[in-house]
Amino acid sequence: MLNNEHIQNEISRTLQSLEGVERAKANPFLFTRIKAKMQREENGWGKIGSFISKPLVAIAILVLVMAVNAWSVINSGTNDTLTSENNNIAISDITNEDDVVASADTYDYENLINK
Repeated sequence: MLNNEHIQNEISRTLQSLEGVERAKANPFLFTRIKAKMQREENGWGKIGSFISKPLVAIAILVLVMAVNAWSVINSGTNDTLTSENNNIAISDITNEDDVVASADTYDYENLINK
């Protein structure tokens, strides 16, 4: 019984503490501020960001980047043969000139041949 009386006392104290509670009041100008902020024009970066974040624009940019990468990979194969031939000529010129030894394997010191 003592527990029931104690519980009833706590319940009544809790309900009494809520008697003077009123509804919270907002700032009267809050709605006006929110509405003004929503109607305010965004700056240039905000407009650009909202345009780029559209799915159609994002997919178009992604396709464009992938196409440029594919084009550069396809064209890099034809340019490599020309540059490798030019590099071979340059290496042979260096080895013939001033008796400099150019080795592809610089860690193979035992098999270096000095003229």
